[in-house]
Amino acid sequence: MKENMSLSEEQLQESMWIEIIKRMETIYAELANNQAEIERKNRELLQAKEFTENILKSMVDALIVVDSEEEIKMVNQATLDLLGYKKEEIIEEPVEMILASPKEKERPFNGSYLSKFKESSVQDLEIDFKSKSGEKIPMTLSSSVMRNSEGEIIGIIGVARDLRETKWLLAEAAATEAERAKAQELERAYKELKDLQSQLIHSERLASIGQLAAGVAHEINNPLGGILVYSHLLREDLKADDSKGANVERIIKEATRCKDIVKRLLDFARQPEPKVEPISINVVLEETLSLVKDQALFHNIKITKKFYPSLAHIMGDRSQLQQAFMNIILNAAEAMDGKGSLIIAIDALPDSRFLEITITDNGCGIPPGNIKRLFEPFFTTKKAGHGTGLGLAITAGIIERHNGSIKVESKLGEGATFTIKLPLETKGK
Repeated sequence: MKENMSLSEEQLQESMWIEIIKRMETIYAELANNQAEIERKNRELLQAKEFTENILKSMVDALIVVDSEEEIKMVNQATLDLLGYKKEEIIEEPVEMILASPKEKERPFNGSYLSKFKESSVQDLEIDFKSKSGEKIPMTLSSSVMRNSEGEIIGIIGVARDLRETKWLLAEAAATEAERAKAQELERAYKELKDLQSQLIHSERLASIGQLAAGVAHEINNPLGGILVYSHLLREDLKADDSKGANVERIIKEATRCKDIVKRLLDFARQPEPKVEPISINVVLEETLSLVKDQALFHNIKITKKFYPSLAHIMGDRSQLQQAFMNIILNAAEAMDGKGSLIIAIDALPDSRFLEITITDNGCGIPPGNIKRLFEPFFTTKKAGHGTGLGLAITAGIIERHNGSIKVESKLGEGATFTIKLPLETKGK
């Protein structure tokens, strides 16, 4: 019986040890698995850390992490390179060490600022950093807050970009723009000088031509008068059926044309002073059109008027301005060969100191090479016997004596536009 009991105890102990060993094996297996998992997690953490460090190293912008006590906790290599510090010289130091005397309201790293970040962050705040050597570096800063698990603000992460190159480029651009503006101003001044020189030469040429024209006109005016008188007497002596009558009529007609040319020469040479009075350009143009609208040349021309009754009056010579407008309108009708569209518009310029009159036709246009010479005396593109080349020269003289200006724009085959500007208050020269 005792032997049986002893054997049973031994078996029980053996079973217990077997169970303990099995449990130990299970625990060791679990420990081994846990160790492998820990090692895997450590590898992942190391990889994540290495990845993060690589990102920080590759950043070209400065990265700064500041705690709630305004002490620098972390920076990247770009920050160290920018400011000239070693890592141990900057970590745990107050952030004010790298700020260039900021004003209180502009400081992004202070307690009052931290409290503002409960709902928002800063984007592109311009701020100056200070390097180890004391250099002031303009930066643009974007930052956001860090919070703990309870939502409390524990610091700020800031990313700042160096603005020196940008500001240098802007300064260069501004300098270039200033140089360009200066060059444009010089070019404009040179052009104005050349225009003034051209005007002086033109004025001297006109004066010389005027004197010559006056002398020639006086010399031939009396002989022309004699030719006309004796031609009329000769015509009276001829019988109605005399074949010589046609020749006499031709003499009278050509002499009358010469007389008209002489009159134009004298008008051009004299250049009478305007008889200044308050006048309405609307009325002057209406009167001018009334003189030409019944002529055969205008029967197939559509005239469009764009007049405004509320326009202010100007000071000028009614008859001289009427003559100037008449010359332009007749030229336009001839350019359209008696058929087309003529638009006459009057308007006040935005500065309210000038009236602008535009006369536009859709005729044959003016060759570019002729536009500069258009207002020269005796310049004409008409056939011989169809024009003296004095009409537009006289027109330009009248406009200039009214302190105005005249210019022409044209495209060959599409027509021309004459633009006249007259001051609202003019005193004749």
